[in-house]
Parts: sequence; C-alpha cells; structure tokens
Amino acid sequence: MKQITGLMLAFITLLSIQSCQSNKRANNYNKEVLVNDSGMLFLENGNEASLAIVKASGLAISNSKNQKVIQFAKAMIDDHTLLSDELRKLEADNFVNDADTVNVAHQQAIAGLEQKKAADFDKAYIEMVVNEHAQEVVLFKNASANKSANVADFAQKTMPALQAHLDSAKMIMAGLK
Repeated sequence: MKQITGLMLAFITLLSIQSCQSNKRANNYNKEVLVNDSGMLFLENGNEASLAIVKASGLAISNSKNQKVIQFAKAMIDDHTLLSDELRKLEADNFVNDADTVNVAHQQAIAGLEQKKAADFDKAYIEMVVNEHAQEVVLFKNASANKSANVADFAQKTMPALQAHLDSAKMIMAGLK
C-alpha cells in the first residue's frame, strides 16, 4: 500500500512538473498587436519592398537579354518570395494585419520598367534593385534593435542575405556600364 501511494505521489508530481513546462504562448483573445509601431512599420515596409522586388524581377526575366540579369532576377524572385512569406508569418504571429500591396511609388517604378527594353531595362532594373536593397538593409538594421525579440531576431538573421543581394546587384551594375 505504501508503494502504491508513493508511486501515485511520484506520478502526480511528474504530471504537475510537466504541465508547468508548457511551451505554449498565452492566448491573445483580443488579438492585440504584439509589436510596437516601429515593428509594425518594419513588417509592412519589408513585405511591401519584397513584393515590389518580385514584380520587378518578373519583368526582368521577360524583358532582359542579359543572362546575369536574368539569373539574378530569378534569385530575387526565389529569395524575396520566401522573405515575404516569412514576414507574413511574423505578422500573423504578432497579430499585425497588413494588405499585400505594392505602394504607388513602386507601382510607378515598375510601370517605368515596363516601358524599357534591352540594355536600358537592365540598367534601370539593377538601379532599382540597388536602391531597394540599400533601403532594406537600413530598415532591417534598424529593426534588429526592435524591442520585440522575434522582430529583432528575424531582422538580424535576414540582414546578411539582403546585404549579399545589394553587393551582387552592385557588381552587376558595374558590369553594365
């Protein structure tokens, strides 16, 4: 009888310890945004910029004759589609509701690209990518100091890839001149 009581007590203790170690996050029944204003701005601007890069890169595949530009555009589509997906997941995790749209300035830049062909297109596309990535690197650098740990960690983790994109685009730009 003492053994059974001892086993039951040990079993109950184990269950209570295990339940205290739950990894679940608290429910957010009000669905309040879990990031500050700068975190929201980062998520919205980062996603919008990635969508613009994807659209412009799609044009590059059809309008460019330069294989380096085409290969780079394909990489931009792959990487920025993945980045956009990760940003959307981060938005969802933090209860940020953002429409997946490209702003007017980016729409105008993309419309301008549609009018260009061959070498003129390549130069304009690569200039756009350089400018966008320079802005994204600054955006992600600032976000790496955000008070929201998951935003800061994501920005720090992603920044080297964006810097690599910027460096590659600058190399291609140098070769186009």
